[in-house]
This record gives sequence, structure tokens and C-alpha cells, in this order.
Amino acid sequence: MKTSFILSIVALLLFPNLNGYTQKVAIPSSLETISSFEKSWYSSLTARHTSGILNNYDLKYHRFQWLVDPSVASIRGSVTSYYTATTANMSSIQFELASAMDADSAFHRGFKVGVIHFGNLVTVNFGELIPQGILDSVTIYYHGSPPVNSGFPAFSIGKHNGVPMLWTLSEPYGASDWWPSKNDLSDKIDSIDVYVAAPNGYVVASNGLFQGEEPYGPNLTATHWKHRYPIASYLVAIAVTNYAHYTENFAGPGVQYPIENYVFPEDSAFCRSRTSGLLPVYGVFASLFGAYPFEQEKYGQAEFGAGGGMEHQTMTFLGQGAFTMEILSHELAHMWFGDMVTCGSWHDIWLNEGFATYCTGLMYEITSPNLYWPIWKHNEISYITTEPGGAVYCEDTVNIGRIFDSRLSYSKGAMVLHQLRWVIGDSAFFNGTRSYLEDPDLRYGFALTENYKQHMETASGRDLTEYFDNWIYKEGFPSYTLICTQDFPDNFSVTVNQSPSDPSVSFFGLPLPVRLLGENKDTLVILDNTYTGQVFQLQPGFMVDSVDFDPENWLISGNNHVTMGKNELPAGKHLDIQPNPATDRISVIHNLGRFRNVDVVDLSGNKIKADITENTSERLVLNLNRLSPGTYILVLATHDLEVKRKFIVSR
Repeated sequence: MKTSFILSIVALLLFPNLNGYTQKVAIPSSLETISSFEKSWYSSLTARHTSGILNNYDLKYHRFQWLVDPSVASIRGSVTSYYTATTANMSSIQFELASAMDADSAFHRGFKVGVIHFGNLVTVNFGELIPQGILDSVTIYYHGSPPVNSGFPAFSIGKHNGVPMLWTLSEPYGASDWWPSKNDLSDKIDSIDVYVAAPNGYVVASNGLFQGEEPYGPNLTATHWKHRYPIASYLVAIAVTNYAHYTENFAGPGVQYPIENYVFPEDSAFCRSRTSGLLPVYGVFASLFGAYPFEQEKYGQAEFGAGGGMEHQTMTFLGQGAFTMEILSHELAHMWFGDMVTCGSWHDIWLNEGFATYCTGLMYEITSPNLYWPIWKHNEISYITTEPGGAVYCEDTVNIGRIFDSRLSYSKGAMVLHQLRWVIGDSAFFNGTRSYLEDPDLRYGFALTENYKQHMETASGRDLTEYFDNWIYKEGFPSYTLICTQDFPDNFSVTVNQSPSDPSVSFFGLPLPVRLLGENKDTLVILDNTYTGQVFQLQPGFMVDSVDFDPENWLISGNNHVTMGKNELPAGKHLDIQPNPATDRISVIHNLGRFRNVDVVDLSGNKIKADITENTSERLVLNLNRLSPGTYILVLATHDLEVKRKFIVSR
């Protein structure tokens, strides 16, 4: 190691021994992840950052010099910041640092200057004026025990297999809990150097490229990581324990970069078996979205003490139970969506989380198109429609649980993208998304929802204002009732009624995929649904036995009903047979009250005894084991209504 490395952390010698700082952080014994990717440790946390920072500079570089001990919940160090003034005659600079921490001193151009730490703001007064556009720097020395708030702290210690460990996790507002930062979404740091001194025997994982380590005094080892890509403050991270380290490599056309893995020794074999399965996904994402954004350095994965995963730039942190294909691919996708192009406001967090969640679906579409891809889509839609309201756009960024709402920011954000792909087509969707990522004003910078919308409009040649209004900014989803009748093969009628789940949207205009089946034939038709009550006249060319609405799960919708034959039901009433065709049983889902009479009739008019296993005011279940394969008519009667429906037994 070069001598300059030792000199760069010599300031740590100025700090007292850490033995005097013994405050411990209580680590929950069980962290339940709301969904595969949910940052659930924030479920009860509220924002505590300071929004009144004087933003009069453009960050260029941070040099972090830290002294830590994984058995002690405290940190000592300094942050040297290079920046240019964005206003004339800059006389001071401000950073955010939690009030629980202590800003000890500051140096500007080699001279000690005044530093004021009031509340969550650190102000350094230069005693001189810095002209606009001039490169300048300041160093702040500080120490303390980062605050432990409700939810999950940004700076944590714990143990694995009896061995101490330390890690950080700053999203969204936690960076200032453990270092003086410009903790916002407007100014990325162009590059960083991370120097960490820790007791001998510990390994440090961080952003960028590993530069080496060497003894530092009798009992410490100093580690240096270097990162030369723009990075948001919340993505800066360190993790320290007795890691086992192994390297994998991705090699694609004209590109090769390492994947550095830092895992607990006791989990090494298991983690290696899981991370190796991710290797093909690097190529999948590169083919869809362009080259891995940090290919001049690395991708990394470090095990840590929290649940779920966190996409620290070039070094994802993963909990012990998070080495699954869904979480591994989700966090990898964040390197494009969230790290390279970062949401420019926490209101727009779906640009990070919705995209990363959808990328797990795309991974399944390519690797398991006939099994996990349909299951994944079905599960996402089912989860979204468990509640009637909720917008993708996050109005309440004070409530961190709302920012990371798994149903809205993750699942609905993902399926809004999938549904948009259906609306505008594959070519426009993927071309527009790639154009968004390659936009020089957004690449390695920040983006808002409107930036993405503009790229998708350009790619599709369509005005998508209504779509984004309904699906991003407003709430809910549609429920459909399709009333189908047919007199002969070329006269099939479909009436489409829609009921939005939330009053913020009066109507969701979408192309509706409908599959018609009968006579061992099927055809997919697209209904351009522009108003409720719309009637479509179709010519399938065969007698239709059943109708499958949205068979490939393109649409965010729930509580849908399809009726065949004459619509005998009064307004507001519904009846649906599931499944149809069926094998051993059918369920009739309805709101007609308990049926007083239930008959099954074959096409010759012969009545067959109905084998009823359940008959309630909302559900009727029939056992079909006595019936031979074929088509039957179900005749249902209440005290004032008779309904007939066709169903098919298929084995």
C-alpha cells in the first residue's frame, strides 16, 4: 500500500479511544419483511431530516475517514467535501448532522474556522467570500452515537454467530444520522473515497473499488474503497464484520466486471449457491436497459443484519433470508433504476421501487415464462386489489412507511409499468424506457415522473396524460362486468360495465383483452373500452362456451365478473362461475341471497341431481364428480328470480 494511504487517515489518531463509547443499539430479534423487497424496517418511522439547509453549492467530492468498532454503536471521523459555489460571494456552508452527534471542528483551506451545530444543521463560516464557480473544500471532524429512532436506525450494530457486525442504511433520510451530509435529492456527489479503520480481524465492504488494506497502529486495520461515479448521499454505505469474500465475474459481449461478495462465513456455501444463479440476469437487464451502469468498477453484495435488501450503489446489502432470486434481481435492477437514475423526490419513489419490482417480473418472463411469470403477475394484481384506494405517487413523504408502501410504491408501481407496456406495445415501452435511462440530463442524475412520461410519449407518439393521471396520481382500479350473449357463430355481443374502486377516477379507459372459447377453438379479441356500458359486436365464427377476461394478466383490475347468456340480473347484482371450464367442482360467486332451488340440466334437457356442498347468500359450491365431461346448464332460483348459466366439465 502506498504511503499516501496511511497519511490520508492520519487524522484519526487525533480521536480518543472508542472504549469510552459503549452505548448499544437494540436489534430486533425478528424483522418481518412486508413483501420480498419492502424496506419494512421503516414501517413506523417518520421523517426527521432538516429541510432548511442553505443550498448554495454543488458537491464534487467527499473523502470519508472513519474509525469504528462493530461492537460499539458510535463513529469518529471526518468528511472532507469539495464543491463549487452556485451563488455569488459564498461565505458559509451547511450540512445536515443529527443533533445527537457532535461536530468537533472544521478546517477551511488549512485554517481552523468556526462551526455551529444547532439542531440538525452544521454551519461552517469561512471568514472570507468564495466566488461563484470556484472549487473549494472544507473538512468537518465529528463523533458520536448515531440516534436510534423508531423503525430501523441508519447506523446499526448486532451479531451473527456470536461475532459483532456493523452496517449502515440511510434511505431515505438517514445519511445525516451518521455523517455530515447534503441529505437531499438534488445534488449527487461526483466521486468519493471511503477510508475505514476498524479492529484487526474485521473486513470492510463499501461502494466502488477495493483499493487495499494495511495495518494501522497495533490493533487496527485501515481499508480504502474508491468510487468514481456520481452517487446520492443515501447510497453511501459501509458494513463491517469478519466477512468471507468470494468473487464472481460477469462476461458479456465486449465487457467484463467482477461481482464481489461479502458474506458471513457460516453462510458462505449457501450464499454462493444463490448468487451464482443471478449471473444470467446481468445479461438480461443489460439487453433490456443498456450496459451495467458501473461496469468500470464492480457490482457487490454484502450480507448484513437487517431483513430484505438495500441497493447501496455497487454494493447491495442483503439480509440472511434475502438471498432469493426475486430479491437478488430486484436489488440488481436498482443499479439502473434508483442508483444511476435516482428519483428526484421521494414523492416519485415508484421510479426506483416500481421499476425494480417489475424487473423481477421481467426476469421471470425470460427465465420461467410458463410457470413463475404468470404466478408473479397474478400475485401482484391480487395484492394491489386487496384495498380500494391508494395512489402510486407518494403524497406523504413525512411518513416513511408510506414512502416504502409495498402495495403502492412497489407492486402497483410495477404493474402500472406492465399495463403501460400493454397499452403502447413492447417496442415503444422498451425503447422509451431505454431512452429515459440514456437521457444525458437524467443519466447518473435525478428524474421525476414527468421525465419518464415525456420519454414514453415520444416513444409511443401518444398523449399519456390521462393514463399517468389515472394510474400514478389518482387512486384505485376498475372492476369489470362483461355481459355476453350469442345467437349464432357470427353474432356475439359483449356489454362492458366498469366500476372504479375509488371516486378519484370516474373511468379507466383501457384496451381489454378477452379470450373466447368454444367448439375446441379460441380467439383473443381486444375491446377498446372508452365508456361504461359500451357494447361490442364480434364475429368469432364458432359458438362460445366460455369467456376468459384478461387471460395473461395485463390489467390492474379486481372483482371482475363474466356472464354468459341473457342478462337476467337486476342492476347492482352479479353472478360468476369459477372456474369455467371446471374439473371436479365449481363455485358460484354472487350477491343474490341463498338459492331456494338449484338444478343442473344437460343439453338434451335432462335434469341431473345437483351435488351441493355449500349454499350461502354469497357462494354456491357444486361437486361435479357425478357429471361426465360436457356442457351443462345451471338453473338457479331465489324467491323472485331465476338465472340460467352455461358451464363446462372438462377432464
